[in-house]
This record gives sequence, structure tokens and C-alpha cells, in this order.
Amino acid sequence: MAATIPTTKSIGSVGGWLPPNSNVMLDWVRKLVKKVDDAPKTPYRGRPGGSFYPPEVKELQDLIESTVEHRMLASAMFDEVPNKPPYNRDPKGTKTIRGYRHMLRIMSCIMTKVAPEWSQDGYDNGLIGFPFNAILDWPMATPSGYAFFLKADVNEKFKNILNTWKTNILVTEVSRDLVLTKEPNGWFSEQALKVLTEDSNPTTESDPIPFDVLFKCDKTDPHYGFASWDDFFTRSFRNMDVDRPVEEKEDEYWVVTSCESKIFSMQRNVNKLDSFWLKGQPYSVKEMVVGPDDSEFPDDTVDKFVGGTVYQAFLSATSYHRWHSPVKGKVVYAKVIDGTLFSEPPINGFYNPDDNPDHKPDPAGPDLSQGYITHVATRAVYFIDTEGPAGLVGAVYVGMADVSTCEIGAKFKRLEKQVGLTEEGVEVEKGEEIGMFHHGGSTHCLLFEKDVKLLFAFETGLKDADKNFPIRSKLAQVQQ
Repeated sequence: MAATIPTTKSIGSVGGWLPPNSNVMLDWVRKLVKKVDDAPKTPYRGRPGGSFYPPEVKELQDLIESTVEHRMLASAMFDEVPNKPPYNRDPKGTKTIRGYRHMLRIMSCIMTKVAPEWSQDGYDNGLIGFPFNAILDWPMATPSGYAFFLKADVNEKFKNILNTWKTNILVTEVSRDLVLTKEPNGWFSEQALKVLTEDSNPTTESDPIPFDVLFKCDKTDPHYGFASWDDFFTRSFRNMDVDRPVEEKEDEYWVVTSCESKIFSMQRNVNKLDSFWLKGQPYSVKEMVVGPDDSEFPDDTVDKFVGGTVYQAFLSATSYHRWHSPVKGKVVYAKVIDGTLFSEPPINGFYNPDDNPDHKPDPAGPDLSQGYITHVATRAVYFIDTEGPAGLVGAVYVGMADVSTCEIGAKFKRLEKQVGLTEEGVEVEKGEEIGMFHHGGSTHCLLFEKDVKLLFAFETGLKDADKNFPIRSKLAQVQQ
């Protein structure tokens, strides 16, 4: 049996992305819906007789309506949402998103006019940065939604929509002018800066280092020198070696944290194949690290981790979103595996396998499904050969809905073309930056071989499992 270290998993606390109080999310969606419903319905960019949707949304519509199966699932996933509070928040007693065509109109608005804004109420309840996930949260919790969002062609169309949102909004001055301001909904408002500073000082109880001192930015600029939301999201420390030093840098028995994150789960004695979509979401090693197009991936590499340990931790919305190597060695494999964007297991949906009258779906779709999405979502997979006591270490960085872009560092890009592990590899230092999340994310796993015995810092009381672990700090010690 896999041993699991339980962590605080109250809805919304996991990841800090979506709200523990579903009313907050649904009120936000309702306001967006009203804005769209009240707007005049005109062809996209004023083309007479043209589509009412941007091209990428029109392509999704065409796919949905191309087969009976697609249209049935897309329709049923809205019909299967219970027509009762809190799932129907419209004053008339109807569902907030009324069907897939209504969904397409809302998505068209988001991808052309919406950037992730700051809100203290939203932060307190976790609603920051996931507008697409917010409108899909209930449909994806239905049986038909589960089937719909696992389809490769559906994910391809959603990926095109999200990439266009990223290209047109998130990486441009449009997002900068919308949300990187000192206005009440801006990320440099007094409220937002206070929270950013507190969250960026996880070990400091008093006199925290101010945001503008800790990160590379220009306080004299209205947008703090950031060119876009994405530029802000992927910000860097001014002096990482001082503010996030590599602990036990020369000690090959110590593994350090790879992301600034809080523990979600730790399981020992993991299986090669397991029912990761069921209650408990056990890790299924082969399906975590081998993509559907990697049929030639060597089985003996997977076998090294069968019976081993998986550590998983999540990044909050205000976190530093770059990845650093947990060990020194050679990166012998690095690849992005394309996967799902909006999928959660049935156990966290409306389906109630235990006939439990208190069962409720996860109102924060990606949050409680982090173990599951590690196997199906878009993710970057690395293997690092330490040639030492830590053995071969696996690292998996997982996108969680919306623009789940995982970028492998330029130094390791050439490894993406290979099949399996290379003997040559690319040298990497413990704590060295190896890649980053772009908007979307963010959870990650570290995998250790079956013969590597570890004592984690939170098992000894060295670290508090309810708090963020600073990046490059001591995580686990290999037992001699």
C-alpha cells in the first residue's frame, strides 16, 4: 500500500486558485455572463454575415457540431448540472451558463477582453487567474463533461483558444494596462502588494522584504517595469543567492525544493500502473512520465521508480513560478507532454460512488484533482542522473487548466528531440533554474527510485507542512 502524508485539503486551500466558497466564483461568472448577455450580438470584428465568434472559438463550435457524439456530450455536460442552488445562480432560477453555444460566447469575451485581475475577496477565496476554468467548473464535474474533456481533438481546440488569449492579451501591453496598475483591481494596489510581499516571505514573521526589493522590477514605473501579465507572472528574484540560497549545496545526500510550494501529497511504494482516477488518486508511474506518443520510451527507466517515492507540491497564485533543479547531476531527459486542459476525475464530480448524502463536487476543479491531473494534463518531464546516493531523480511540472504552458529552459531544449534517456546529458547544478510555468499551472512532483530511502524535512519537524517551502531550501535527506 502507498503511504500518504495527509495535508490540509480544504476546498480552495489547495493551490489557492479557486474559491472555497462557491458563491464567490459563481457571482463572478454571473457578472461576466450579464455583461456578455447585455452586449449587442455582432459578427466578430464587424464582418457582415461573419461568425459571432473569433476563429478559434468558431473552430471549436464546428468540431462540436461535426459529430453526434461531440454535440451530445457538449450539450449533456450542461444538462447534467443539477438545476438547484448553488449550481443555478441566475435570479430566474436558470443555470448561469445555459449551454455550449452560450459557453462559446462567454469564452469569446474572455479571450479578447479579460486579463487576470487582483481582488482581495477573490484572493481570500482563491479566485485569481482562472476565468476559463471558472465557467467550465460545473460542466467538467458531470459524467458527460468527464468524457468530453478527455478527447484529444477537443483539447486541441481549447489549446488554440487559450494560446490566442495568451498571444493577444497575456503577453501584451493590453494585460499590462488592464491589471498591472495601482487601481483597486490592479496587482500593484496597496492590498495586492501587501499580500504579494507576505506570500514571498514564507519564513519571515516580521520585517518582510518588500516586493520591489525582492523581485526585479521598477517601482517608479506605473506598471513596475513589467511589459505584460506574463512578464509579471514569470518574475525573477533580484538576488536569488541571498534571498533563496541553495541549502546544503555541496551535500549530495540532500535534495532541495524545486518550486516555491506547499506539500499536497507524499506516497511511498508507488505502482507502475494504478487507478489514479479513483478515490485517493494513487500515483501511476508509467502514466505520469510517458506520453501517448512515447511508445519507444524504455520500460526499464519506469521500473526504477516502481516501489519508490513520489512527492507532490503546489504553487499558489502569488508564487514565484520558475523551476530549479532539486539535485546536482546531468539532465538526461526533458520533454513536454501535451495533455488535457479541463479534466477532473469522476470522484470529484457530481457522481457519488459511496452514496454519501454529503458528497459535493469540487468547486475548485483542478485543486482536489492534483494527483489525477499529474497523469493526464500537459506537463514537462525531466530525469536527472545524480550519479550519487539520490540516484536517478524524476521531476514533473504540471499545467492546471487555462494556459497551462510549461517551458523547458533553453539549456535543455535539445533534449526534447530524443527518445528515452541520453547518456551524455546536460550538466546541472543543484538549485539551477531549468524552466518555468506561464499563466496557468501549477503543481509538480519529484520521483525517487525504489532503493532510495528519504527522510523529508516535514517528517522531522524541520518544516511546517502547512506553509510554503522556500525554493532551493532543504526538502529531503537520502538515508545512508
